[in-house]
Amino acid sequence: MYHFKRFSSAINVMASLVLAILFSVPAGAQESAANEQLMSLTTQVQQLQDQVRVLTGKLEDQSFQLENLKRKQRDQYLDLDQRISEITSQKSTMNADEGGAQVTRPETQPVDRNSGAEVPEVRPAMTSKSAVTALPQPDVAEHETISTPVTEQAAYDKAFQALKELRYADAAEGFQDFLKNHPNSEYADNAQYWLGESYYVTRNYDIALEAFEKLVSKFPDSPKVGDSLLKIGYTHYELKQWDQARAALEQVQQQYPGTPLARLAESRLRSMRLEGHY
Repeated sequence: MYHFKRFSSAINVMASLVLAILFSVPAGAQESAANEQLMSLTTQVQQLQDQVRVLTGKLEDQSFQLENLKRKQRDQYLDLDQRISEITSQKSTMNADEGGAQVTRPETQPVDRNSGAEVPEVRPAMTSKSAVTALPQPDVAEHETISTPVTEQAAYDKAFQALKELRYADAAEGFQDFLKNHPNSEYADNAQYWLGESYYVTRNYDIALEAFEKLVSKFPDSPKVGDSLLKIGYTHYELKQWDQARAALEQVQQQYPGTPLARLAESRLRSMRLEGHY
């Protein structure tokens, strides 16, 4: 991300040079040629800015996928460790029984295989009433949010960090607040996509579908449109809406031929055919 910021700074410098050249051209001195050169430089700056946004989006995708892989590896390790512990415990009990000894196993709290944490003991309901002191009500007065490039970047990074840490509820809330407070930000399309992703991974498919469709309609030139169309197809599939899923996936194939998006769409369509959905 640091390199992208430096690249963006270089682009801003180029834009400043374009403006400097514009105001330094003498009136009537090769005006036509100068205008053509300025138009060319302006186009190059715009293309570089678009490339930065595309590369930033790809970097975020890879970061999110890496965090998911880490989580899966951690879950597999905890599950394997729990299985080994159970086998070892069973062997110890069998050996003790064969030797005629009575083995008393210590009482332990059950362990969650996914997280490795102890499951709290379930206690009987209390028969007597307890005194409860109410917490003070929070100050809900609305405060005006001043949008600056620094505050936009900080808000976006905070929400995306929550997503990488698998705190999906916090991520969804963060991206919602970002879109509310910074609707015209250059990160608004990415925030809209990751909002949908935070709902998709938690199986809130109806809300996820709305988020992805909103990105396609509100940000038609966004580099995230292709990813959103693919997720629209996936979401319709999860909702068992086979016709809509097929239409969205075939649209991905038509608009992005020869890309990883098209290959992922074809893979899901193949699964649908094998499952007899069309």
